[in-house]
Amino acid sequence: MMRGIFMYLFDLHCDTITRLYDGVRLQPGDRGLSRNGAHLSLEKMQKFHWAQCFAIFIPDEKRGREAVEYFERCYAFFRVQMETNATQIAQVFTFTEAERLLHQGKTAAFLTVEGGAALGGDLNRVNRLKECGVKLLTLTWNGPNELGSGNGNPDQGLSSFGREAVHCLEKQGIGVDVSHLNDRGFWELSELANRPFVASHSNARAICPHSRNLTDDQIRRLVEVRGLVGLNYCVHFLSANGRPTFRDLSAHIRHFLDLGAQDILALGSDYDGTDVPDWLEPTEKLEEFYQRVSQEYGELFAQKLFYQNARDFWNRFEAGL
Repeated sequence: MMRGIFMYLFDLHCDTITRLYDGVRLQPGDRGLSRNGAHLSLEKMQKFHWAQCFAIFIPDEKRGREAVEYFERCYAFFRVQMETNATQIAQVFTFTEAERLLHQGKTAAFLTVEGGAALGGDLNRVNRLKECGVKLLTLTWNGPNELGSGNGNPDQGLSSFGREAVHCLEKQGIGVDVSHLNDRGFWELSELANRPFVASHSNARAICPHSRNLTDDQIRRLVEVRGLVGLNYCVHFLSANGRPTFRDLSAHIRHFLDLGAQDILALGSDYDGTDVPDWLEPTEKLEEFYQRVSQEYGELFAQKLFYQNARDFWNRFEAGL
């Protein structure tokens, strides 16, 4: 199996599993993880030592029992993909397991969930997410759910159920993800959380003024709590005109660094959940991206951005630090 000599990569967010399950803009026979027409496939990823957070995305129109059943169907599909492609990929539950797998030349898959509606309004479902190996839960998508509201509804913060859920998630060792959460919810979570939290796929609002991006104060807070931020490749979150160049993405990186985020900035591509620049697809182009980051910011930072910061966060989180 071909692997890059130097390039380790940890991506905090993609929607590939849900896209393959639903068949969005894919041919009927084009829905396996090994080879497909989606952004991510094992065939495309095999060049790198790749750890990937695969999200099960819960659409805003699914709530209650419907959301729970949808999660279970997507989870069953995820397990089939892991079993079918066991020689190339496996689900991992800790970063120690992930590094062992990467050294064996396989892809390490972390399971995450995008949308707290997967709980179905029942705190006992947190135990089920833990049982499934869910590593991270994005509390909302754009609209409101039982936990709170996303950036599409700025007036509603966390619900009382959402506050209880945060404590249950932390107790079970499941990371809390604030991407998509509105500003009010972010600050309520920030005061509530006892453990570091994550913005798995969000950029800098000062560079691109979209509500999905983080304000400077939010970035400073994530630095303060030693959290983690994943750069999102979405064209509309990188530049206001929706036609971003590398210079636009680099402006986000520079702004994060100016705010002291050099040790918490990682990658959160949002592959298969959004439109990304043509210079970031297919994924073989990530090697050129790495080289350009290295040239502009130095290879030590490129290694942090692509892999080490995410690794270090999960090692700290799993140690309870």
